[in-house]
Amino acid sequence: MNKYFEINRIKEGLRTGKLVVNGLELRTPLLVHSADVIQYLRPGQVRTTNTRALYYDPVILAEKLRKKDLVDLPDLHRVLGWQGIFFTTSGAAEIGKLAKPRGYKTNGVNFRLPNQGQLISLSPKKAIQLQEQSGADITEQLYRDVNYYAPVDDLAAAVELTGHWYATNQDTLFPITGGGLKKLHRQSIDSVTGQRPFGYFVTQTDQVDSLAEIKRNLAAIIKLLPFESLRVTKTTANFEQLITVIRSGIDVVYSDVAVHEAVMGNVLVNKGKRLDFTRESFSDDWETIDSECQCPVCTSHYSRAYLHYLARINSPQYTSLILEHNLFWLNQFVANLSSKIN
Repeated sequence: MNKYFEINRIKEGLRTGKLVVNGLELRTPLLVHSADVIQYLRPGQVRTTNTRALYYDPVILAEKLRKKDLVDLPDLHRVLGWQGIFFTTSGAAEIGKLAKPRGYKTNGVNFRLPNQGQLISLSPKKAIQLQEQSGADITEQLYRDVNYYAPVDDLAAAVELTGHWYATNQDTLFPITGGGLKKLHRQSIDSVTGQRPFGYFVTQTDQVDSLAEIKRNLAAIIKLLPFESLRVTKTTANFEQLITVIRSGIDVVYSDVAVHEAVMGNVLVNKGKRLDFTRESFSDDWETIDSECQCPVCTSHYSRAYLHYLARINSPQYTSLILEHNLFWLNQFVANLSSKIN
């Protein structure tokens, strides 16, 4: 697979770069939205928001499609006609909820999808193959997921098993585990021997309960990583957390912020401020969401009063329209952060 990453500039921790995958050039820091956006928008609509990359979890996808096995997953590029890039998780976080402790073996993990009953034996190699089969352009090595605040012995066991599963493959992201413990971070990174992976996925960020702890933990991990390697992590559906990890020096962030806020009925404007158009004050407001926004919704001159009407009648079109705006707005916000150091 044709892909490479290079760093352009760095300032106060935040860095910009270029990620090229199969001829498609993506600027970093890159916000990778959840593939859940396809539930509300057509792929072509998603692209008009300047979204070029989506991520998905193969285990959650199998559950949604009611598949009995991960081998039954379709190629999402073909099914959706998606012309951008697909990142995928290994499914480790979801598997951690489905597998029993004794399901983890030196050669992989055994688990069952909900309500199916069929035992799935997933090796690290097979996990990557299934990600590629389902359309992933950038894959992630399987790892044992435990909570960030788990006992030290559990964190250490997860690091040891994840390191044991490492197989030299320059096309994958290697998962860094170990909670907030520097010793375990170093052990996790040192388990990569021989040829380095394409990049590193910092796990557990979405489990941390404070922005200060996220900053501390990422700073400690980043000091141990090869400078030139791609850095990836996943956040919760929280705008402030998203910005914190980007400013910490992460290159690619998986985020559900856009779709989460849209489903909650919130529209993002002005440094993350949220507007709720169900409020009666918008019933006679004929302005667009944001007069300076160039998203498909604002440039089509949909008024706040119209969006208020859609919100009050619970129209599904309301979620679709504000999701288009949120995607565009977030992509532009991240682009503006990058422009400050270019």
